[in-house]
Amino acid sequence: MTNIDQPQQHIAPSDDYNNRMVTLNGATRITYSQPSMLDNADDSLVDSFQREAENLKAAAQSQSDDIVASKQADFDDLFPSEKRIAIERHYTPIIKKLASEHEAACDAVTEFEDDQTRFRNNLQARFAFDLKHPDVKTVFCSSDTHFNEMLKAGHLHIEGYKLCERRTAGGYTLMVQDTPVSTPTSSTLVFIPVGVESLMSYAHSTEAQNYSKAIYDAELQRLITRRKAAAVKLTEAKQAARTALDAIPTFEQLISDAVKRAKK
Repeated sequence: MTNIDQPQQHIAPSDDYNNRMVTLNGATRITYSQPSMLDNADDSLVDSFQREAENLKAAAQSQSDDIVASKQADFDDLFPSEKRIAIERHYTPIIKKLASEHEAACDAVTEFEDDQTRFRNNLQARFAFDLKHPDVKTVFCSSDTHFNEMLKAGHLHIEGYKLCERRTAGGYTLMVQDTPVSTPTSSTLVFIPVGVESLMSYAHSTEAQNYSKAIYDAELQRLITRRKAAAVKLTEAKQAARTALDAIPTFEQLISDAVKRAKK
């Protein structure tokens, strides 16, 4: 009989790998993962990369400084009238953009203030629908069978309360031996005091009004803060433009300075 050698799987030394062993239902699963190169990276190599990154950053900053210095030198060589044109070209688009942003921020505040009634009404309706009022009581029901059993046993009777709504939470589909099986449909039973007409009556309650006011005031303050920030940026840009223009000597000042130097 001819013996056929079975192929053997080569497993590298475990020291070269990260391994994890998990036992489930009597079966053991061993997972090997090779560590990343950075895990065993030499410290000197890491330091080298860090130094190279710092050198590149310094070179980029130096180049940026050189460009700024070059532009400043070119600006200094301009005539006063040319300097004014250069400053206007630089600041005009900036100021226009900031003015547009400030106008939009002002409009946002105005529109939000005008929309206060609708905004708060929606919040108050949501407050009532989400069962946030402290007078509302809820009972969880796991299935229709559970509901019927509680109903027969009188467990759904709460003194001074009435059942106003049964909210279906929906069921789930599970796979049992490759067969889909639907779980019972759960629901939430909502109870309100007998004297309250409906659940949505709580939309006009003091609690709902305080709730909507707190959210409205916070949102309004956020918009006002953004409007103020836009106004500050616009003012600073205008002031910077004025300062740059004021620093340019007039033609008369140049002549006067030249005469003063000549007399010395």
